[in-house]
Amino acid sequence: MRIDNSKTKLVFEFEVGKWFLCKADEDKTGWPYSLNFRIDRSEKGKDDDVGIPKIYVDEEEAKQARNAGIVEISF
Repeated sequence: MRIDNSKTKLVFEFEVGKWFLCKADEDKTGWPYSLNFRIDRSEKGKDDDVGIPKIYVDEEEAKQARNAGIVEISF
């Protein structure tokens, strides 16, 4: 996270390839999607695991994440 004091805003950066876009339980969270860390298990010959949600996002932000190349998964 970096802080931009010129307009006092918080900017979060999520690198494509290191995060999953996941459908959240909107009834519990109030948000339709979350960004979850992608846990690399390739050294053991396994598929990647999904970490806990880092941030919740709305439909428009989820669309932007998809368009940027963040992989959407459901589990």
